Amino acid sequence: MMQGRRVSLSLFPFQGVYGDIKALEIAKEVGVDAVDFCLTGKRFDVRNPESVYSRSDDEIANYFAGIKNRADELGIVICMTHGHLEGFKQIEEEDTALVENIRRDLLATKILGAPVCVLHGVTTIHMGPDCDPQLMRELNFRLFTQVLPYAREYDVKVATETFGNAARYGVCDFFGNIDEFIKTFNRICAVEDFRKYFTICVDTGHSNLASRYNANPSPADVIRMLGGSISTLHLHDNDTYTDQHKIPMTGTIDWNDVFDALDEVGYSGYYNMELSLKWFGGDMMQDSAAFAVKVMKHFLKKRYNTKGETVDG
Repeated sequence: MMQGRRVSLSLFPFQGVYGDIKALEIAKEVGVDAVDFCLTGKRFDVRNPESVYSRSDDEIANYFAGIKNRADELGIVICMTHGHLEGFKQIEEEDTALVENIRRDLLATKILGAPVCVLHGVTTIHMGPDCDPQLMRELNFRLFTQVLPYAREYDVKVATETFGNAARYGVCDFFGNIDEFIKTFNRICAVEDFRKYFTICVDTGHSNLASRYNANPSPADVIRMLGGSISTLHLHDNDTYTDQHKIPMTGTIDWNDVFDALDEVGYSGYYNMELSLKWFGGDMMQDSAAFAVKVMKHFLKKRYNTKGETVDG
């Protein structure tokens, strides 16, 4: 049994408002053991001349080394990064820029000391609900087989994230269909040595959204189906209709079943929450984060202390 079950939090809400270093300091104050460092948006875009991504690799490495040093001073583990979100769109200029940005995501991941970078695949949100299924499969295959050699070069892993719905169209995302998700994952793993560098991030909120369509399974059963290929998590809750990124235990997900499933598949990583923290206003983000951490640690303590385990914090 795992000793010291550790809680992590996505830094995304804080990085955009306070910057990268202050976001780490807030994470320390709210009591997390680790963080998911966000690398998305214009701040990290090779096309933006003001972005660190527009600089040389040495300059990029120096920038992220400074962040890693501050995390070490604070005793905060950067357990994962979240790279770019768009997926291929079959628009040459944008797809080329995406690969360039992901290479930098993976370099940053290495420098930050994180073992894995989470990436989104090709999505119905951009490609439309009537896009040819074979095109979706080929674009997703092309995306990941182009970026996984960089994961090998930097000795980090890429995690493909479970998808949910395409809300603007009122349909399940193409790769929200768990059968399609598994097929594309296995196909990519069969190329060269990519299985060593390709893994899965289960996003419970996304899987909960997908469960409304096509007899897709619950988040817990998604975990059971994906098993040992899971290396990291985006834990959050919702009402199955909108991607709310609520604190676990505040939506419709059966969290005892989720943790039963995680135990069954032998998950031993961080319990990382990816939350919207502005439900009570921007000035309440830190208080909301602290409450979320308390909720998760209380849940873990109740669940596992009776089994002779410890919960960090």
